[in-house]
Amino acid sequence: MVSRKAYLLDIGYAFRDGQTYAKLLLKSKKAFRLYYPYDPYFYVHAPLERAKDLEKIVVKRKNGEIASPLRVEKTEKNLFGGKTTLLKVVCRNPSDVPAVREAVPYDCYENRIPYTRRFLLDFQLEPFSIIHYEREGRIIKKIKKTEPASPELSFLSFDIEVYNPLGSPREDKDPVIMVSHVGKEKGLITFKDSKKKFVKTVEGEKALIEAFSEIVKKEDPDIILGYNSSAFDIPYLKARAEKLKADFNIGRWKDTLRKIRKGMLSGIEIDGRIHLDVYPGVRFFGFIGLFKARVFTLENIYEEISGTPKPMVPRDKIWKIWDEGDIEELAEYCLMDSIATKEVADLVLPIQRELSSITKMPLFDVSLATSGQLVEHLLMFKAVEKKMIFPKRPTDASIRERMRNPIKGAYVRLPEPGVYENIAVLDFRSLYPTIIVSYNIDPFTITKDEKKPHHLSPFDTMFLKKPMGLVPYVLDWLVDYRAKIKKQLKKLDKDSKEYQKLKARSHALKILSNSFYGFLVYPRGRWYNRDCGESITAWGRKHIMDTMERAEKAGFTVLYGDTDSLMLLYDDKKKMLDFIEKINSELPEKMELELEEFYTRGVFVSKKAEEKGAKKKYALLGEDGRIKIRGFELVRRDWSHIARDTQLKVLEAILKDGSKEKAVKIVRDVINKLREGKVDLKELVINTQLTRDPDSYEVKSPELSAANKAIEKGVPIERGSIISFVITKSGKTISEKAVPVDFAEDYDVDYYIDNQILPAVMKILKELGYEEYDLKVGGKQKKLDSFFG
Repeated sequence: MVSRKAYLLDIGYAFRDGQTYAKLLLKSKKAFRLYYPYDPYFYVHAPLERAKDLEKIVVKRKNGEIASPLRVEKTEKNLFGGKTTLLKVVCRNPSDVPAVREAVPYDCYENRIPYTRRFLLDFQLEPFSIIHYEREGRIIKKIKKTEPASPELSFLSFDIEVYNPLGSPREDKDPVIMVSHVGKEKGLITFKDSKKKFVKTVEGEKALIEAFSEIVKKEDPDIILGYNSSAFDIPYLKARAEKLKADFNIGRWKDTLRKIRKGMLSGIEIDGRIHLDVYPGVRFFGFIGLFKARVFTLENIYEEISGTPKPMVPRDKIWKIWDEGDIEELAEYCLMDSIATKEVADLVLPIQRELSSITKMPLFDVSLATSGQLVEHLLMFKAVEKKMIFPKRPTDASIRERMRNPIKGAYVRLPEPGVYENIAVLDFRSLYPTIIVSYNIDPFTITKDEKKPHHLSPFDTMFLKKPMGLVPYVLDWLVDYRAKIKKQLKKLDKDSKEYQKLKARSHALKILSNSFYGFLVYPRGRWYNRDCGESITAWGRKHIMDTMERAEKAGFTVLYGDTDSLMLLYDDKKKMLDFIEKINSELPEKMELELEEFYTRGVFVSKKAEEKGAKKKYALLGEDGRIKIRGFELVRRDWSHIARDTQLKVLEAILKDGSKEKAVKIVRDVINKLREGKVDLKELVINTQLTRDPDSYEVKSPELSAANKAIEKGVPIERGSIISFVITKSGKTISEKAVPVDFAEDYDVDYYIDNQILPAVMKILKELGYEEYDLKVGGKQKKLDSFFG
């Protein structure tokens, strides 16, 4: 027996000769694979004397094979607050578990845990950690210990270009004409001559695919990067390889590619390597505000992080350029896509690695996970540590019932519309997370015994003060860990590697902490609990309302309150700071009221009850000259750039210049520019995400019409895609007029004036006494009382 240590990169499983093995992808000097024999299992809550009956279960699986337990063992676990002896039913094959479970007439637990997750959880393994083990041959006999680590990983990013004379490329007919790659070396493979030094010319498409496979083999990357590579690049290469009988193998040992579907996202596993499609990660981080871009195309994200536009070639022109024979520009474009993919990954991947490290979920899975799935895996990891049984997944009937009864949300006190000066914005730091920790909110700390020490929520639910529940225990650790890291960051050089690593970890901890409340009220979640959700929001309402009441008694005017923040009008900063200190002295230890900032001026607009979107619409001018905006169209991606830009300029005129006249002139100038046809089409783009596959819509909307036109032109579109379109002059309806921006040639002037510009600014200008007539026609202005003193 030999003792060794190595980094754990990834995990899969194999079934051979009647034994299931965890298949560990490890790395020391080079990557290699070892196997650990480990049997799948689930738990049964049944009378202990029924163990022999369970051992006798024999069922026939759908494929005709027989499934039965290998053995049944007695084990003691914490079942929802109390120690209980359960029966552990051990099976031979992971696919035997659901079959055997169906034949068990008792409550079963943890029968839907993927085998690889089960192994990581049971051995408390962290991806990328160092594991110390003993082995015989390729079989691990014992895992002795693990230690945290952060290994250097090798990367290869790639991109393909496809011939597309009919717009949408056809896998059975249209060839892959270029593959670019960036790893230890940069290059591009094609089968036409080029003067570029980075280009390698081969004899035809089959040779191109095989040459790319050889480059992957030679570079031997730990991680293969692509942008939308799960939905397009890899499936297309695979289909063309099968058509041409080419050797397409980008795995380490096999050519196995396995498609994984998770909600709206799909991924492709590559044997022996970690495949990271960067696009899902960009979308995830874009939705939580890490990126400012509203459309998550590679060119938009690259321009945001680099400050430089990425060279572009119109998609519908690719086949023409190829036929004309001068491919230099196309080669540069294709190579730049691989370079841009790597640079975007350099920003996204560190946070994903930290999420993997904290939640103990493999990196590939993290790249496709929702925030709720990340929280669930972390809770399961900590539950195993505490020998706790996981709650069951809800049935379809339970999910429907939960969705029919939404939980009452946060308290909102809307401001009177207008312009105000000297505004202090206060907020409770991580309000819901600190409430969960302070009041020990957990599905299994709920009690009906009034004699036991407890916290009584405003919703009249009692939560035991001790012992600490799993949810607050994990959340307490996350909140404290992030506070510690934030202190460390203040002492570090912002350009140092240590700073960048800790900043990524802080982002990861914030994402997870802020996801716990949503996870507790997610109808499909294992830890869903209505009483917990109602109590959290009730405590939140109580704390914000109590603080507002005390602020008024202290002489402040309460302008606005929502969920975890409030705005107060003040005339003395010191008095405000003293008030905050007084509130904090009486809050539970984990809770804290913070001063976000003092603002010199703010504008608030009214909102109709039937309007969709945010209830709050305001803009505030900070003492440093920066403007904070909430609820306006300029922070939404489904409004055109010209509408958002006009709205921002109007707000700046009101907040910075104190001039309503300047604001009105800005709008009139934009309307005139539109009428004169002087607006670039890029300023008129509207972006909308498809929430379903294009062929599943019953009503033809503008974005669906644009999506179908994009598909006809060769653009790969699926559920979750962002559609960028312009409303043109051609067509009777708005849907008919919607054309993908790459193919639009004109714009509908009236549409953009009446449906983009005016709706974006009229809510603001009506508070100043203007009507649409004043802006469109330039009629006589009304006499207004000054809002600016």
